[in-house]
Amino acid sequence: MMLHLLRAELKKSPLGMWILVFLGPIGIFALQAVNYGVRFDDWLKLQTDDYWLQLLSQINIFLTPALLLGIALLASFIATTEHHTNAWRKLLTLPVSRTAVYASKFILVATMLFISTCVTWVGTFLFGSFFQWEQAIPYQMIFTNSFYPYFAALPILALQLWLSITIPNQGFPLTFGIIGSVVSLYAYGGPVWLPWTWPHLENEWNIPELYVVLGLFVGAMILVIGMLDFSRRDVK
Repeated sequence: MMLHLLRAELKKSPLGMWILVFLGPIGIFALQAVNYGVRFDDWLKLQTDDYWLQLLSQINIFLTPALLLGIALLASFIATTEHHTNAWRKLLTLPVSRTAVYASKFILVATMLFISTCVTWVGTFLFGSFFQWEQAIPYQMIFTNSFYPYFAALPILALQLWLSITIPNQGFPLTFGIIGSVVSLYAYGGPVWLPWTWPHLENEWNIPELYVVLGLFVGAMILVIGMLDFSRRDVK
């Protein structure tokens, strides 16, 4: 049943969703290209001698707001079709559970974001290798910087999907997501209780895995709450 729902969601997903999947990573590396192209000598003089660490830090600063903004847009996209065509009631009359419908939308968006994360991972290798630094490529650090923010952002994904599905007017979910993205940009290394800072992976204990665990746990909790709410809600 879940596979049928996922196929149906995939067929309904507009081209714009797939453009966003690749536009996010491309935008991040375009910014880095400008950054290094204009101020390359200054970076080498003023920053640490660990050029890979410097690159990963710069990528992460832009990765978090781009990831959160992408989450808001993808969640809105996947809910818009039913809202605009008033197809919720027709969809929910099919012999499938509401929780399965909700979960299929979450899985599709999460998969798209994972693909985007993989593109970022590969892009980091290519971008850093272009400079041919003498340092060894830090494979573990690149993996951490690419994939850990994805898992740390799962609570935001679960929350944005919940808002986008339950609120017909997508103005509010999108505004909420944009504000969260801006907050994350200016709250680098913010308090642990603020999930919008988790994808930055910065905390006083220097344990990025903390946000991976919190992201998985809190994300699963919000997802379950959203599914339960959706299953009891009177959808128009």
